[in-house]
Amino acid sequence: MQDDPSQRLADIEIERVVAGGEGLGRLSDGRVVFVKGGIPGDVATVDLIDDRRDWARATLVSVEVASPQRGEPTCPARTHGCGGCDWAEILPEHHLQLKADIVAEALRRTGRIDHAPRIGASVTRNGYRSGVRVVGTSSHQAGFRRAAEDVSIPAGRCEIAIPVLAEMIESITVDPGLEVTLRASVATGEVTARWDDRLGSVNGLPSSVDIGASASLIERVAGVDFVVSAGSFFQSGPQAAELLVDAVSRHAPELASARAMVDAYGGIGLFAATVVPSETDVWVVETSRSALGDARINLDGREGRSELVRSEFGRWRPMRGDLRPDVVVADPARTGLGRPGVAAVVRSRAKVLVLVSCDPVSFARDAALLEKEGFRLEQCEVLDLFPGTHHVEVVSRFVNAGTLSM
Repeated sequence: MQDDPSQRLADIEIERVVAGGEGLGRLSDGRVVFVKGGIPGDVATVDLIDDRRDWARATLVSVEVASPQRGEPTCPARTHGCGGCDWAEILPEHHLQLKADIVAEALRRTGRIDHAPRIGASVTRNGYRSGVRVVGTSSHQAGFRRAAEDVSIPAGRCEIAIPVLAEMIESITVDPGLEVTLRASVATGEVTARWDDRLGSVNGLPSSVDIGASASLIERVAGVDFVVSAGSFFQSGPQAAELLVDAVSRHAPELASARAMVDAYGGIGLFAATVVPSETDVWVVETSRSALGDARINLDGREGRSELVRSEFGRWRPMRGDLRPDVVVADPARTGLGRPGVAAVVRSRAKVLVLVSCDPVSFARDAALLEKEGFRLEQCEVLDLFPGTHHVEVVSRFVNAGTLSM
């Protein structure tokens, strides 16, 4: 389709960016067109790649009038097509406002909720990622995939990786197509590496690197040391984890005196170990065996009871006689709580929910479902844990009917 001149259109004005990071413009017939790489204020020539009755999707060919928000990427890998930092062409000072606008629009369009998010904090633009996934290129270099393609390009010295990882990515050799997950501790300098050795090999890793699914390191967040296994989820880095801990604490001041809380989708126990006093009873509900094993270690020694439950949160039910939680903190995957997760929040009988969302559309859907169940959205805050990308994090506070506002 891109070779067909009839599919090339000029003078497309980009109005805004939408969930997923694409620019939104309009065709001459009034239909919406989503343009990958379009920035608000651009006037561009595009190639249609998907032409539907009510909308179209296009790729950017050239920019005739550049948006004042447009800049030049500083990372060589991006200029060669790396798809990781898909907002590298947007000047960093505009990222948070654009992300807040995306969240507000998602709430209006999907959730039917008129709410203006707060603009929160961001991790540093470069050197923030303590975990990266690379893939071997045809030249056996560690690389990243091209945008929307199953092709990898050499990573070079990745700008967003912490220094120890940036150096390692540049020096190791990886069999073509092999995916390797590397993680380093900012606190201790430890490094773990994980890949499927049936599919290939990696050479050049320092002897100190702990390799395999059972590998682990210690990372420090908000003054607490955490065991993080190679197979467990962790945030983009400790900066991101600390911003979340701070935001969750501010959105639920009740946590400081809570008798009990639920850490839903609790992972390694990040929130259970940081946002409540040691004597508070906590439930950590998590599906990952690896993460739950880490949580068991990370919560050892607390004065209060720690109940670790391996379960989908949507299936979790407090046992008869359990202490009623004052607050539920939920940090689900990109798909959000959904109806099962919302039902579990209702069953908990907690008055306050702090929801950590990594997708604006699923957040808006969850907000609408929660409002139907009597939980009102009091406030939400947009954080930037992945600068240079369209990914947005939202921390929100919901209260059950009758609960006093902060």
